[in-house]
Amino acid sequence: RVMPYSTACTTPLSNFEANLNYKDVDDPAVTVAFPLVDDPSVSFLAWTTTPWTLPSNLALCVNPELEYVLISDEESGNKYYIARLRLAQLYKNPKKAKFTEIRSCLGKELVGMKYQ
Repeated sequence: RVMPYSTACTTPLSNFEANLNYKDVDDPAVTVAFPLVDDPSVSFLAWTTTPWTLPSNLALCVNPELEYVLISDEESGNKYYIARLRLAQLYKNPKKAKFTEIRSCLGKELVGMKYQ
């Protein structure tokens, strides 16, 4: 069983104490484009809530069974690979957004693609 613990007081906290200062906060989140080496007009989009870790990242990861889409953004003219489930983070209303879906694939088809 998980129990809230105060390291300052070296004692467990009651539910009341643990929730006393609870606040909903907005986490910083960024979407970063990583252009493909073989086709710089296409980029992987990565969404993260820990943008301060980006300089030390060594690789992008994909879920081999998750669906990804290659889209062409009509406003910018750019092409992006993005997880279909993340379209809502890129476009507030994906049904009204101005993009064209070029293709869809599973993440395992993207493994090994080189990017900058």
